[in-house]
Amino acid sequence: MKSLPARIGYVLLLALAPMLVALWAGATTIPGGVFYPWAPAMIDLDVYRRTGELVLHGQDFYNVEAWLPWIYPAFPALLAVPFALMTQTAAQVVWLGLCVACLLAMLYRLGLSGWRLSVAATAIILLVEPVRETLGFGQLAIFLVTAAVLDSMPGPAVFRRRLLPEGWLTGLVTAVKLTPAMIAVYNFFAGKRKAGIVSFVTFVACTMIGFVVLWGPSLTYWGRLLSGDSGLNTGIVFKTNQSVLGVWTRVMGEAARGGLILAALVAVLGVVAAVLMHRAGEVPLALCLAGLTSLLASPISWSHHYVWIVPFGIELLRNRRLPVYLTVPGLLYAIWTAAAPFKLLPGGDNVELSYPLPLMMIDNLGVFLGVGILAACVVAAFTPWGRDRVRAQRQLRDAIPA
Repeated sequence: MKSLPARIGYVLLLALAPMLVALWAGATTIPGGVFYPWAPAMIDLDVYRRTGELVLHGQDFYNVEAWLPWIYPAFPALLAVPFALMTQTAAQVVWLGLCVACLLAMLYRLGLSGWRLSVAATAIILLVEPVRETLGFGQLAIFLVTAAVLDSMPGPAVFRRRLLPEGWLTGLVTAVKLTPAMIAVYNFFAGKRKAGIVSFVTFVACTMIGFVVLWGPSLTYWGRLLSGDSGLNTGIVFKTNQSVLGVWTRVMGEAARGGLILAALVAVLGVVAAVLMHRAGEVPLALCLAGLTSLLASPISWSHHYVWIVPFGIELLRNRRLPVYLTVPGLLYAIWTAAAPFKLLPGGDNVELSYPLPLMMIDNLGVFLGVGILAACVVAAFTPWGRDRVRAQRQLRDAIPA
């Protein structure tokens, strides 16, 4: 067995190539940033640091005149404080390092190790637009997906034993951003009720911490949200909003109630698909479906939010049990989302509303494919393949001694 220093050295060696590529991506992906001299344009991280500074000075961070406002609950503003205490450069490097660590942990849970782990992480940073852009923006998406994967995805454990019960990581990140709540809903209806309840309790506890420490800002956020103001009422039409409501708005010309109803129906469809795949024994796929559903059904899901495409694509590549009518369309969807060709289309000033049909199809194809995958999984559950899988899972459970 390797000594602790040897193991740490080995992990750092595996992380070297992904970290170097992450530094490059973080500094060059977003226009205005350059790798040398080091001048990243990590605009979201700048928002987090600014918010952390306002928290330290006891100032209101929801009513700040700025190009990019703080749109999250009050609780994660507390988590932004450590980055406000760092210099800008230190915060950027630490943020990228944490993102790389999370990506490696996620891939390890998915079964990759050794040099394959390092190569895969490096390639994903270079080739997968949601990951690359998340690093460039200094965004949260990698943290959110990794938390859910480490919480509920079966696979090799990063630590020898679970430190806290399943569900707590999902609840924690739901208190940061509401979309991971879909994972808790899936867990609950798939029969993992304890995990769903733990997620809910953790979410409430973290939110209450926000109220205790930041009473005024918490009232502001939740009051606005309950009144229908999510802070995301602009930009829904933009081409990189790859959500059901984004498609509805581009096609119909406005974000009407019909779009919200359609998004809610897709959320139900996604939970049903995830639960049915879970009952068929395809737990990793089910978790990915729940994660993708959280993005499809959200009012705004920028293309760089779709980090869920990483575990989804890897699961399709490694799973030989799935029928070809799920694997092939699923891989096409993963490749399309990873490449994000719709970003080449003209955008801004609501030009998306005047797209001719070919451009409209290119911009919205990813959402159509995503919803189609959810529907295909529901149908597959009632085919002979699905019934055989459910029967095999039942026999497996019955064979395990009580």
